[in-house]
Amino acid sequence: MKRRLYLDLHVIHSYPLSCLNRDDLNMPKTAHYGGEQRGRISSQSGKRHVRVEVEDRLGEWAVRTKRLPESIAAELVRTGGWDDELAQRAGRMVVLAAGVKGVAVDGDNDTNSMLLLPRAGIAELAEVAVEHRELVEAGADRKKEAVAQEKLVKAAGGRVLEVLRGQTSSIAAFGRMLANEPGSAVAGAVQVAHQLTTHALAVQPDYFTAVDDITRGQEDESGSAHLGTAFHTSGTYYRYSSVNLPELAGNLGGDVEGARRVSVEFARAFAVVVPSARQGSTAPFTPPALVHVVLRGDQPVNLGGAFERPVRAEGGSGFVEPSVRCLDAHAGAVNGFYGDGGVLARSYSGLGVGSVEHLGEDAGSLEKLLAGVDAAIGEHL
Repeated sequence: MKRRLYLDLHVIHSYPLSCLNRDDLNMPKTAHYGGEQRGRISSQSGKRHVRVEVEDRLGEWAVRTKRLPESIAAELVRTGGWDDELAQRAGRMVVLAAGVKGVAVDGDNDTNSMLLLPRAGIAELAEVAVEHRELVEAGADRKKEAVAQEKLVKAAGGRVLEVLRGQTSSIAAFGRMLANEPGSAVAGAVQVAHQLTTHALAVQPDYFTAVDDITRGQEDESGSAHLGTAFHTSGTYYRYSSVNLPELAGNLGGDVEGARRVSVEFARAFAVVVPSARQGSTAPFTPPALVHVVLRGDQPVNLGGAFERPVRAEGGSGFVEPSVRCLDAHAGAVNGFYGDGGVLARSYSGLGVGSVEHLGEDAGSLEKLLAGVDAAIGEHL
């Protein structure tokens, strides 16, 4: 297996009026780049939506939550008919049995930090509670609670830690970190950049009303029951991600075929998944204008520098066509700077992107592009 092998994904995607990712003021996220305000979709938002899609396609789910004690309790109530109070105590005691320094459970039975584990691990932890029910029941007595918890740590702590250290394909891809528990750490093989528009933009306000259907006979027959202002943007985004293929295979225990499968599904999801914010009122379900893939044997290369100088829409061109031209030209410049020795394979597919010179062969469709990705990884990994 090669020591260095990266799958770089470059996407040009135009979204109509929408609010794909909001900040703490309920405004579309923006950033300044090249001296101009750009629309932005955070990498955290992008990764989560892609991760969920990949898990659904692979049929292998992880869960990231502060509500693990509550989830264990719900499993005990559902499958074992436990009393809710006893089940809640069991969930709390089982999580604390891991003995991870700094992990605590508050009065709402939530952990003080997010835990990421295979979804199947919830049922496994519920089994721990069933096997040690007498210690959970003993914990109802406040005088015996600390002793019961200590006994549970000794009896089941190793097994609980094993569950918390469990892996899925998405954990192998996106990584995991739990403070003071290095055995749970997984270095993510996937890196995702913040998505920025290729051009400058302004946030656009949308003044709206909500109409009350019952107006007849009322003094105010306009029916306006609520007034508000929502904020949106529209624009063409450059999106970039890179997969460290040897690291992904290593995270999967050396499973090269598994790494191929996860990488292809990640590429598919990254190309087409649309963030979910305000989908009901904007329906921004557009396909990408261009998906460009590069398999590299040297290093990841982000081509976002193509848009440091913001694209201009001239002569009614819109932003997609000049964005594709800029990406193509910048890819050529980067290839000239680094040389082609690190590029093992490259291709693209898109919606009538026109003539390009530096993006490889036109695969013709997304499915054919992904098939080529699969074959190239199989050849070089």
